[in-house]
Amino acid sequence: MEPIPLSGGQLMLTNPDDHTLLARDPALIGGALAYTQADLDRMRMTCPEVPVGLTAGCPPLPADCAPPVAERYMGACRAAFRPLVRQQADFYYLCGAPNFYALRAAVLAMTDLSGTALMAELSVDADGRMEDGTDVLAAVAVLQRIGVSTIVLTAEESQDLTDALRLAAPYARVSLGVRCPAVWLLRDLDLPNVELFVPVPHERARRLADLVRTRPYSRTVIPRELDDVVLAPDGRDVHFIDWTTSISDEIPCDHELDERLVELEDEAPAAFKLLIEEEEDVITLEENLYMITRPVCLCAESPELLEKALRVYAGLALYDGTWEQEERILKYFSEKYGLICM
Repeated sequence: MEPIPLSGGQLMLTNPDDHTLLARDPALIGGALAYTQADLDRMRMTCPEVPVGLTAGCPPLPADCAPPVAERYMGACRAAFRPLVRQQADFYYLCGAPNFYALRAAVLAMTDLSGTALMAELSVDADGRMEDGTDVLAAVAVLQRIGVSTIVLTAEESQDLTDALRLAAPYARVSLGVRCPAVWLLRDLDLPNVELFVPVPHERARRLADLVRTRPYSRTVIPRELDDVVLAPDGRDVHFIDWTTSISDEIPCDHELDERLVELEDEAPAAFKLLIEEEEDVITLEENLYMITRPVCLCAESPELLEKALRVYAGLALYDGTWEQEERILKYFSEKYGLICM
């Protein structure tokens, strides 16, 4: 996935009428974000100096939550995003996902359709978690490995935004941004490692531009941690493991998977190796995702089955060489789904 083609500024324009900011503060403007085809065309005419992206709102989850939820939701996303992809924006801004599982599926759907650069908006709650309980660092760790180039955090409370940034910043390998009301910048707000400011919907960028340029809010820079540990989220929580971590024996993904996972809770292996042998195993895996509390190593003799499992599993799966796969396939799985080859 290409990096976001921003022009180096800190502010994203979200209204065609804000193009006058370009004349006043050209170095401040990084790009423009449109909501409709008409807005996209207008912004390209009025802001030819900056890249223009298009908002891609995520559809609601299906009312019927029976598996296969992931593939059904990806299908809904592809249907919603296909008309946007035809408009050939410079980047796409994914937002409005009902939860992290849906956001990850939306990213995979968009990368199924296009290789254009992606931003993703994460809404965070208290304690550095999303409303569905997903740890913000777990979400960032997954998104930055599956094609998202910029992650924009938003929250209902300014302190929640700061807390989430402090958790994610040391391990983020992509650009971090915030989407917040301009008035928040009037407070003693600490936004570590933030590179991009996006106005909230229905708020003009002019006041935000003035505050970004003039307010002495804290611009703390948190150093990035070295890659001597592996971030292996399970889809909800993040786990730090090393390259020699212990992995369990093969665990069949059959009708007894939930019982086996409970039995293994008190045992030593740091990661569970889940065996995918047939299509039904993928459905069983999806049904039991909520039971998984450790990193997961997925193994399947068939690369087709392994890919189906990777599309369902919301974390970053490990691969330990069981049933050796071709190098090109592993490269694809790593780039598309964030597969971690141990």
